[in-house]
Amino acid sequence: MRIGILGSGLMGGKLGTLFARAGHDVVFSYARHETKLQKLAHDAGGDARAGTPREAAQDADALLLAVHWSRVDDVLKQAGDVSGIRSSVTCCCASCGLGTCAIAASCTR
Repeated sequence: MRIGILGSGLMGGKLGTLFARAGHDVVFSYARHETKLQKLAHDAGGDARAGTPREAAQDADALLLAVHWSRVDDVLKQAGDVSGIRSSVTCCCASCGLGTCAIAASCTR
């Protein structure tokens, strides 16, 4: 399965690493510095790689949105049209500081 990770913080980094080590093709994206994405991909091993949000979303079977709520609009704009995700699996672990963000309630399968 090809999994795009939008966000390279604790949640995106850890979940992406777990997915890669389980044998999935993972694309890490959206960090302040490209070197962080490269390190995540290297440490995750397998078929993990660094990319842009657009590359992470392109041809993804699943997309993990793992950014602070204040960055959601920006990362989705950079990802482009995500309506073509093959299996329509999108999950959000964005936090708004008051528990789970309302966006997380819209996780679909």
